[in-house]
Amino acid sequence: MLKSARLFIVAMVAASTPAFAEPATVGKVEQVAVLKGAMPTGVTVAPSGRIFLNYPQWGDNPKFTVGELKGGRVVAYPDQAINSPDSNSPKTHLLSVQSVVADGRNRLWILDTGAPGFRAPISGGAKLVAVDLATNSVVRTIVLGSDVVLPTTYLNDVRLDLRQGQDGVAYITDSSVKGPGGLIVVDLATGHALRRLSGSPDDNA
Repeated sequence: MLKSARLFIVAMVAASTPAFAEPATVGKVEQVAVLKGAMPTGVTVAPSGRIFLNYPQWGDNPKFTVGELKGGRVVAYPDQAINSPDSNSPKTHLLSVQSVVADGRNRLWILDTGAPGFRAPISGGAKLVAVDLATNSVVRTIVLGSDVVLPTTYLNDVRLDLRQGQDGVAYITDSSVKGPGGLIVVDLATGHALRRLSGSPDDNA
C-alpha cells in the first residue's frame, strides 16, 4: 500500500489547436494536499469546488470510508456516525466505499461495496447512496439485491448518465476476480437494477 499520496488539481485552459497539434502546456499544476496513511481510491470535485475522497476498508484501517478535504486535511463525510460500520444496520451505514462521484445536481453519489477486506458482500451492505451537498444529508439509498450482487461481486466504479429516464441511470462495474464480472445498470428513479454482460463480453441480454 502507498503510505502517502499527492492530490493535484490541474487548471485546464481551452485551446483552439488542431487535433494533432504538438503537445503544449495548457495550465498550471497546483498541489492541494499531501495525504498520508490509508490509500484513497477515488476523488471527485463538486461544481462548487468541494473535494471528496473515499477509502475502502482493505486492511489499512481508515477511520472513515468517505471524507471531504477541508483546510488541507480529510474529515469524515457526511459525518463519523454514518462512517461507523454497524452489522445490524448495513443499509444505513457505510462499510467499504470504492468510488465517489459528484453530479451536476449538487449531489454526491457513494458506491459502497458492502465487502470489507474483499470478503463476500454483506447482505444489505452493497448500495448506492446519494448525499445532498446543500444539506450534507443522505437523500437516497439504493440497496443492490442478490440478483445483481453475487457472492463473488466486487463493486468497483460508478458512472452516471442523468439524461436517461426520469432521474438518470447509474452504471456500476463488477470487477470480481473470483467470479463473473459484469455491469449493473440502475434506474435512479425507481432503484430497479439489472445485471448485464455477466461473465461474457458477448452477452447482450
